[in-house]
Parts: sequence; C-alpha cells; structure tokens
Amino acid sequence: MSFEYRNNVLFCDGISIPEIVKSHETPFFLYSEDFIRRGADVLKKAFIDKGINVSYALKANSNIYLLNCMNKLGLDVDIVSGGELFVALKAGFTGDQISFAGTGKTESDIKYALESNIAQFNVESSFELQMIQKIAKSMHLTANVLLRINPNIDAKTHPHISTGLKENKFGIAMDEVDTILHHPKRYPNINIMGLHSHIGSQILNSEPFMTLIDFMRNYLEKLKNEGIHLTHVDLGGGFGVDYTNPLQTPEENQFVLEKIGHYAKEQLSDYKLFIQPGRILVGNAGLIITKVLGEKLNSEKRFYIVDAGMTELIRPSLYSAYHAVLPLNDTHGKINADIVGPVCESTDFFSKNREIPKLHQGELVAIGSSGAYASSMSSNYNSRPFVAELIVDSKQDVKTIRRRQTYEEMSQLYII
Repeated sequence: MSFEYRNNVLFCDGISIPEIVKSHETPFFLYSEDFIRRGADVLKKAFIDKGINVSYALKANSNIYLLNCMNKLGLDVDIVSGGELFVALKAGFTGDQISFAGTGKTESDIKYALESNIAQFNVESSFELQMIQKIAKSMHLTANVLLRINPNIDAKTHPHISTGLKENKFGIAMDEVDTILHHPKRYPNINIMGLHSHIGSQILNSEPFMTLIDFMRNYLEKLKNEGIHLTHVDLGGGFGVDYTNPLQTPEENQFVLEKIGHYAKEQLSDYKLFIQPGRILVGNAGLIITKVLGEKLNSEKRFYIVDAGMTELIRPSLYSAYHAVLPLNDTHGKINADIVGPVCESTDFFSKNREIPKLHQGELVAIGSSGAYASSMSSNYNSRPFVAELIVDSKQDVKTIRRRQTYEEMSQLYII
C-alpha cells in the first residue's frame, strides 16, 4: 500500500490522511511502516541473500521506532557520532551490529564505542587512527578498523553531497593508505580488516558503484601482490530516490540494486562485503503534512505560506533540493507560485517558481520524500518546537512515535 491516491484523496497504508489530520496538530511527519518493510525486503533480495551485510545509515532518520523496525527486519546499523551510538543501542542493536563512520570522532566517542564492543570503526584519517590506537591501548583492547579510502570517483551528484573526490573532506588519500597498510606494527592495538569507501549520496544509477567495485578489486589485487591480505570491503551507500515521484514504490529500485549486488559479489567474492543504505529505505517512506496559513501576492509574485518550514525540512535551503508538493485532496487546477514557511529567512521555502496545485487558506498539503534528512536535520530555530512524528504501523494503526515538543521542554536546558 504505502502512499497512494484513492478517489483523489491521499492515503497512507490504507488510512485517509485527511482523517489523520483531524486528531493531530500540523505540521507533523507521517511515515509508512509498509514502505520500510518492503524496502528492507528489496535490500534482502539484492544484497543479504547474496551474503552482503546491509547496515542502515542511521543519519538519514534516527527515530528510535524506525530503528527498531530496521533491527527486526534483519539490518545492522551505521553510525557517525556518540549520540547515534546511544540511539542505536537504545533501539535494540547490539555492539556487533554497529559500524562507526564519520570524519571527526572525539576521544569520548571512541571510548564509548570500544566499551560498547562495536563491530568496527571506519577510519577517515591518520590522526583518527592514532587516537584509536592510543585509547585502545589504554583500555587494553584491540579495535577493529576499516580504512576509508578516497578513490577520487565522481558520483555525478550534487557537489554538497559528493564525498569521493580529492577535494572532499572524506576518506584517506591512497598514498597515505599505502603507508598505513605497509606499517601495521605502528598500531599494535588495531586490527586493520579492510577498506571502506562512500563516494556520494543520491546516486540514481549503478555506474558509479561499478567503478568503485572495479577500483577496489584492482587495489586489493595490488595489495595481495605486496603481501597484504585484507578480509573486509565496505562499499558505503548513497542510493538515491526519485524526489519527483514521492509515491514511488520500493520495488522500483530493485533492478539497480540487484545489478550492484550481483557485480559486487562477482568481483569481490573473496571478501566479506558490506553496504550502507539510508535514504533509499526511508526517503519516500515519509511525508510532512502541513497547513496553508494563507496566500500572499507581492506584485505579480504569488506565495503560499504554510506552517511547516526549514526547521522541519532544510534540504531545499541547503541544496536547492526538489520536493514534490501533494494536495491531500487532489481536485485542483495548477498555478505558478512559491510555497514558503514561516521562518524568518529568505531561504525558508519548499518550492520556488513552480507549477503547483492551486491552494487556499486552511488547506492541507504533503511535502513529499521527507523521510530522510528531514527530521534528523530539524532544529529549534526561531524557537519552534520539534513537531510530532506519526506512523501507520503494520496493524494499520496510527501511532505517535515522537510527540510534539512543548515550549517548556524546548527551553529546559537553558540556565538562568
């Protein structure tokens, strides 16, 4: 089921969204558990059934209910901070299901991760490797590590979400990787198991991954010839979703994912393989439901002002990212207008100069593809409380999985 129109009314997993709004204050996030379950099944067929470990990239959406779903669906988890480690453990993941990525791990992050017996660190720099060595030695432990390489592969994605080029901050330069691997005795408390790479996000075709797989195969063959034998290869994630079609089904991604999984297994069959999807699992699993506060004309420029804003979804402001706008009752004509929020910033918008449904004051609309990098990047800017998050669960019940923050809760950390 997931999201679909029935008689021009938008439904989530068989439940009318206008009916949900009657008992919940806007704006709020609304997720489909059916979509997540089906997405996990697609990943199982594409990767897990081929022996490739799948770890959900928690940064895409860190709601603990959703994480618990991922755990029950047989996925592991990829984290990038001590806070995400805490959330992952709270959601039911065990240390051996957790890999720790991220460019700026602190000493307290590393210590917490070692205490939690995580599966591995994906290490981004020589200084990080030295920090892990020092802390592991002080704790009389051995840390499992994958070196995140920077292969200088262009994923042909937005510059702000490209991560595999030399000018990006991510990963270790290849000559430095060579030096580390040829001098393992410098790190007696570290077990370097293999290589990791993540070349970018919102990748919509298989070619960049094929290039990465070929690069990994050739580099690992070179290492073998030099007497260095690694066992693990992590290909990262970055699989994209179709933001122009928030009603996209998980199964529409299956062909591309199957192609990548098959090629990875064919070319790297001697290694334990990992993949780390995030956006593709949750991006089109969520909507923001928002209300039109009013219409405004500045000369010939038309604006619809809604009660959600960049505090709920900052991607359009950061990347000029496209998010479709869906009326909950699809009986409208079209009009050229901007949809903007109430936040005091010119960058607070959801769409600009776009042909959209003709709306009116009090009407309800959905901002599509809001399951990834929306809630997890939300803020209290303008002292706006975090909004509620709802899900239609596997029993087709509407469940609150994060309640709306109160003014008191928002301010309670301040000290007068």
